[in-house]
Amino acid sequence: MTRTRWTICALLFFATTINYLDRQLFSLLVPFFENELRLGPTDLALINVSFLLAYGFGMVFVGRWIDRVGTGKGLSATFLVWNIASAAHAFVGSFGGFAAIRFLLGVGEAGNFPSAVRTVAEWFPKRERALATGLFNCGSNVGAILAPLLAVRIAEAYGWRACFLVLGGIGVVWIFFWTRLYRRPEEHPKVSPEELAHIRSDAKESTESLGVSEVFGMRPVYAVAMAKFFTDAPWWFYLTWLPKFLVGEFKLTPTFMAYAIPVVFIVADVGAIGGGWLSSKLIARGRSVGAARKLAMLACALAAVPVMAVGQLVDVPSVGGIPSVYVAVALLSLAAAAHQGWSSNLYTLVSDTLPRPAMATVVGIKTAFGVVGGAIFQIFVGRSLTLTGSYALPFLLAGSLYLVGLLVLHLLLPRVEPVTPKRRVPQAAIVAGGLAMLASIAGLQLALNRPPYASVDDYRATRPGQLGATGAPVEGPAAHVGWMDARWYLWPTAQGTKAELVKLDRDGRPIVESKGANAKGYTGPSATEVQSTRAPGGSP
Repeated sequence: MTRTRWTICALLFFATTINYLDRQLFSLLVPFFENELRLGPTDLALINVSFLLAYGFGMVFVGRWIDRVGTGKGLSATFLVWNIASAAHAFVGSFGGFAAIRFLLGVGEAGNFPSAVRTVAEWFPKRERALATGLFNCGSNVGAILAPLLAVRIAEAYGWRACFLVLGGIGVVWIFFWTRLYRRPEEHPKVSPEELAHIRSDAKESTESLGVSEVFGMRPVYAVAMAKFFTDAPWWFYLTWLPKFLVGEFKLTPTFMAYAIPVVFIVADVGAIGGGWLSSKLIARGRSVGAARKLAMLACALAAVPVMAVGQLVDVPSVGGIPSVYVAVALLSLAAAAHQGWSSNLYTLVSDTLPRPAMATVVGIKTAFGVVGGAIFQIFVGRSLTLTGSYALPFLLAGSLYLVGLLVLHLLLPRVEPVTPKRRVPQAAIVAGGLAMLASIAGLQLALNRPPYASVDDYRATRPGQLGATGAPVEGPAAHVGWMDARWYLWPTAQGTKAELVKLDRDGRPIVESKGANAKGYTGPSATEVQSTRAPGGSP
């Protein structure tokens, strides 16, 4: 028997590798350009949201289009779009420019996973799909491993723009191999009759085209979509904030960060394969498909819990004699492995329960739900960093969401079995639901990330009541926090003088820096020198 199906799986692996390599470049290069382009935490969060919304909601439409034209043409076209967008980052120089080009990148990258999941359903019997999904999904970790190793070296040697141009454009080579090697199993000249019979060994599945209304009428769609909503948020958090977190909180150099991040994703690779292997092994031992998938997902959800401690390690020099940064990287590695093992089984649940003609559309729908969760989490992270200067709350939430996701999945899908469409959901209701999700993100952004003070005068007028100050502040010495201009203010209170560092965003709006002189990128007088400034009614 020939094994051409594994060659197709290898092509999916390389496509996913390039997908994640291009996706990771922005967050990895943030330390190189955030000061030059004057980007703050809220700016970075909104740029991430721009990509996520294009990626998730674009996937609904791109997935539907791929279901119509097939994976051969669909993946080729979307692959070309995202590689052009990735290289075009080199020519961007502003917040608005990055938001726009990240949006285009998201539209292009939206084609990868719907195509890959549909291809696995076309080329593999059910008993091999979890393993095949785990193998191609390993590409996400390989891309995330290669990205820091290549990006930091190129950026340090030639600049961050050259890095986008070089690494963003190399993926076009993949298109050549895909167009030459991909065919449907029945049409592929290298597939033997024995392999084709093996691929088609499951009970015959429906090939009748399904409309979006019919797809939304199937219960498993909502189960996997809600599971994705809760559990994609931590993964997007790791992908987009981990480089900045390590460099900023543990004071690592970009070079050290470039070697620490691959460790996280090497371990994640083990989780991607291990999660698929575990459920396949349980099935081989007689467990039902549903029980096997959910037990494997429970193991992954429990493995993600320890990451809740990572945010608390920043101010701890060591744990049991081990430098805290190494403990943090170990816990992040475990969490990444848990997510990838979880994802391997969640993607496979789509092919376990839903008809093949709807496969790419369903993957698009659940990914849209996932990025809504991810976008909400991004807004929360931006607000949390602005108010507290700490990553503790985001990590606490990240470690708990997988158990929540599994509970919701089980409540909505107590039995895992193939379903057929039995009802239609009106398209007006589908559109209204999508608009409601977008509106919720916009509303949350306006509510949470509204600047605390509109101007310096507003800060001086509002802050006394918040601090319990007994008078007007003394305007202290000037400073800088990264690219932001800043100034110290000394407020008289009943307990004594309170020194407060206030930095100004790109539009001149004040933000209180809770870490004061210990903030990353701070340059200016020391805390002792600031306290020597005379306070109102006091003495030096």
